[in-house]
Amino acid sequence: MKKLLIISMLFLLVNTSYGQQDPMYTQFFSNKLVVNPAYAGTRDAVSLVGLYRHQWAGMEGAPRTTTLSLHSPIRKINSGFGISLVHDQIGIQRSYEAKLAYSYNINVGIGRLSFGLDAQIRKQDMLWYDSNPLDGGDDYIPYGENTLALPNFGFGVYLYRDNYYLGLSAPKLLENRTDYNPVGGNSFQRRHFFGMAGVLIPISKTIALKPALLLKYEINSPLELDFNMMAIFHEQFWVGATYRTNDSFDVLVQYHLKNNLRIGYSYDYSLTKLSSVNSGSHEIMIGYDFNGKQKGIYHPRYF
Repeated sequence: MKKLLIISMLFLLVNTSYGQQDPMYTQFFSNKLVVNPAYAGTRDAVSLVGLYRHQWAGMEGAPRTTTLSLHSPIRKINSGFGISLVHDQIGIQRSYEAKLAYSYNINVGIGRLSFGLDAQIRKQDMLWYDSNPLDGGDDYIPYGENTLALPNFGFGVYLYRDNYYLGLSAPKLLENRTDYNPVGGNSFQRRHFFGMAGVLIPISKTIALKPALLLKYEINSPLELDFNMMAIFHEQFWVGATYRTNDSFDVLVQYHLKNNLRIGYSYDYSLTKLSSVNSGSHEIMIGYDFNGKQKGIYHPRYF
């Protein structure tokens, strides 16, 4: 019965889909390159981040997302370069995405302003043979595999300095057709817009607060807001919470070691009716900066 429910949900998604089609991330402030190419190179280090998300654990066919991103400044030409890989699965659908990002930044009076572009390719598969339908001879359900190749482009701007950041981006500018439905349909990748902001607020020599916002908008869907508040102790131990409108309440913890390694974990508790059929969402992050500003001196990076 659960598999039949997942298949029904997928048919609704691919038949004129209006909604949040891109993966969501609770630790979005540690994974900005995936949604904003202008972030490339802004950490002033060769930076590697891996993130794994298991959404709605305990629910069959629930989303699972793995991302890996690497970016670096190119100081001689005031630029940055980045690459990100994303694997996403939900039900019988799998997608594999690769992005190459380039950014150019300039000094402005209130910080540095970065402009970014990326080129991307997405391979999207629908594995109908894993659907296990109740009626094996139904002509409306295919039994093979459909594959789509979806090229796209993204654009972003990012304004930052040591104590704050602001960003706007459209990760997918092209609205590619994504028709799988064997009985007809009119499904597209919808253009999404992201806004992000964060600020560092020192409280004492050992404690700081770091509120952050992520706005997600698609023209036919409600505006979604992630509001995060982190408390930072001794520049290394981060603990906080996020509220995602009409979706979940989340708790997070990160530890930033002085050797430039950082690890994090978050747990989401659903505030919707889905809470009755899942045990929450889990997310694990690990990151490393390969070079600091000065060898032997710990330089914390908050953004």
